[in-house]
Amino acid sequence: MSVNLPEILSFRSKWRHFRDLERELAQPSTALGQRYMVLISATIVASIFFLFLVDEYPGLFPMNSVQLFIVELVIFVIFTIDFLLRLTVTRLRDWRAVIFLVCDGLAILPSAVVILVFLNLIPGAHLESLVLLRLLRLLRVVKLMRVSNLISEVFGASVFSLVFGVMAAHLGLRVLFVEVSQISPWDLYNFFDRPVLMIAVSAVGSVFGIALAITFGIVKRKQIEITELHRSALDALSNIEADCNLLLAEAAANSPKPGFDAWRASLNAYLVEELSYEAMKTQTNVLLADIREVIKTRPSMDVPFHAVLVQSMSLFLTKTQVCYHPAFYDWLRLIANLYFVLVMLAAPGLTGLGVQLLVIFVFQGLVVIIDDMDHSVDKAVTIFNSKILPI
Repeated sequence: MSVNLPEILSFRSKWRHFRDLERELAQPSTALGQRYMVLISATIVASIFFLFLVDEYPGLFPMNSVQLFIVELVIFVIFTIDFLLRLTVTRLRDWRAVIFLVCDGLAILPSAVVILVFLNLIPGAHLESLVLLRLLRLLRVVKLMRVSNLISEVFGASVFSLVFGVMAAHLGLRVLFVEVSQISPWDLYNFFDRPVLMIAVSAVGSVFGIALAITFGIVKRKQIEITELHRSALDALSNIEADCNLLLAEAAANSPKPGFDAWRASLNAYLVEELSYEAMKTQTNVLLADIREVIKTRPSMDVPFHAVLVQSMSLFLTKTQVCYHPAFYDWLRLIANLYFVLVMLAAPGLTGLGVQLLVIFVFQGLVVIIDDMDHSVDKAVTIFNSKILPI
């Protein structure tokens, strides 16, 4: 049986393009992939905000109107293209991807129905009252939650990109709340006494803001200390290295030189979490033992070694490990989300939505900043890390 080499090469090329498309849809790295993700994210957010406007102000987009048709047509085209692209790369054995794909397909149906009604291809009598149509619209929120974690990779690390997921989740929750009120015989907002809720919003917001301000001051002080300790440790190491080089040159001995450069390389890896604290501590102890072996014949160097180098290295490495317990940040995020829900219940309507998003940006932004500053040498999203000097 003969082997058709061109067909094999063509298959490999198609498979490579398939994998590239799959990778770009999951983690966009090229400029084109990032622009596409921006388009999809903006369309999803706009479509969810559009749902909110339709529910709160039905007179703006009445059923079978031209403006409703244009908006739904744009949403339908973009969502359909995204659905077809993801359909080509989704594998049946990946059940989560299949579920997301089904949700994507169902999220397109409301726009398709609106377009067909406008073109008189299906009857539109009482269509706006269909519960199923409203529920399918909510699947756009699921679509938004899937892409919200890619915002910081596409737009870069910033406070806005890091709080975007929370803002998107609460926008979706507000739309869900309004939709449930529309399809049920009860107005859920009437179950809550808004004047009492406003008292709770003011009280909780004040206490939460004070707590965040105090926490911010603590982690900022620690961040400055880590910067100072890092500089002191490197300066002390450079001074000891110069003295060791002089001693080895004067003695003309065959004693091995301490691994200063290797330690600096390990420190670079440690600062971006590529080396564990235990491994860094072990290499530091080995370096200190090698330095001690070189300077043991010079008692005059004991004070610079023990009181300066050893102490500064130990303080720096220890300080990088001191941070709040993860449970503290879980508590902060829980309180923040409960507070955001209080704002939603106390302030309905478009103005309430704007107030809620502003509150989320301020308070959740502070939580993100504090968390980032507290983990001063991590490689996660590092906007406010300690100012570590180049080695």
